[in-house]
Amino acid sequence: MVLLLNNQDLESALDMPSCIEALYQGLKSYGCGDAVRRPRIDLFAPTSRPEEFACFSSMEGVVRGGYYAIRIKPDIVSWPYVGGLRRRVTYSYQPGLYGGIILLFRVENAELVAIMNDGYIQHMRVGATAALGAKYLARNNATTVGILGSGGMARSFALGFAAVREVRAVKAYSPNKEHLLAYCREMSEKLGIEALPTDSSEQAIQGSDIAASCTNSQEAVLNGQWLEPGMHVAHVSNRELDQAVLSRITQVGYLVFKEEPLKLSAFADDNFELRAGVMAYIAGQPPERQKIPKAREGSFRLPNARWAPCVDWATDTPRGRESEADITLLAELANTFPSGLASCGIQGVQFASVAGKGYERAVSMGLGIKLDHKHFLQDIPT
Repeated sequence: MVLLLNNQDLESALDMPSCIEALYQGLKSYGCGDAVRRPRIDLFAPTSRPEEFACFSSMEGVVRGGYYAIRIKPDIVSWPYVGGLRRRVTYSYQPGLYGGIILLFRVENAELVAIMNDGYIQHMRVGATAALGAKYLARNNATTVGILGSGGMARSFALGFAAVREVRAVKAYSPNKEHLLAYCREMSEKLGIEALPTDSSEQAIQGSDIAASCTNSQEAVLNGQWLEPGMHVAHVSNRELDQAVLSRITQVGYLVFKEEPLKLSAFADDNFELRAGVMAYIAGQPPERQKIPKAREGSFRLPNARWAPCVDWATDTPRGRESEADITLLAELANTFPSGLASCGIQGVQFASVAGKGYERAVSMGLGIKLDHKHFLQDIPT
């Protein structure tokens, strides 16, 4: 049977500690050579509306002895200015709806076992990665989290940090006051701590042990002048970090070492571009293609940072923070960029690991809708 799982099923089945453990095991397989991922690739095509593009994103990963997952994200995307900052706004079919799905297959027999909404898994796999970053790189006595944002990522980041540190307070800022107040109420209830709204980004970050940027901004929102010695910095996208942040990072902890970065020359044709850190193939005429944002000007390099592994996967030995005074940042892969550039990430392994765990727990709890295999199998070889 194929299990159809919606976001509500997955939220019932998968909590943050289980998600962190599943991700840890998947990364261990990846670090030891028993998992692999294909980076995110976006395909763009213009629509009849000049400022909107269709964007079809996909990423995939497989873990030996576990699952293969491919996440497909169909969006209508635009980049309006909201509150003076450029934002990435998406929807599927109509505003307010989203169509991302995950197809999950069992490795042993290539059996399709689940079709899932991607929303809850998406937030949890990113939050769990941030949690692992805090586990290895935040100070052991970190208790206060400053968060920029009030959406799904801000929620999963707070849950992740609370799973690995004794978080006693969250300070949050969002330009949307209604969302901010709702976020603080929810986090106070879920975590049993004080979650306070602030009047500015600076107020949220200053005095915090963990500084987290969880926004959809296409421009920098975290200012390096707000950082203090001993902080750990977490983020969703590198675009959220200004150059001063990158200059002030003194230690980068990476999750997995890969000997050689991806070579793109064999895949780069006339439609290929790197847009905002993502490998993309773009249809349309040159003036249309130029509307899609490129990466911001400047470098994502970290001129003052030492790079060190978070874990020795061969021995399961944690490494972590080297100095109480360091300002730390997580990188998913060594010798590339800090976390936050989509095509340099490990999303495929994350989805295979976390979605696999969500599926197993959903089966044990009797969740979801069962669909007959006959609808997905055929006798014609392809």
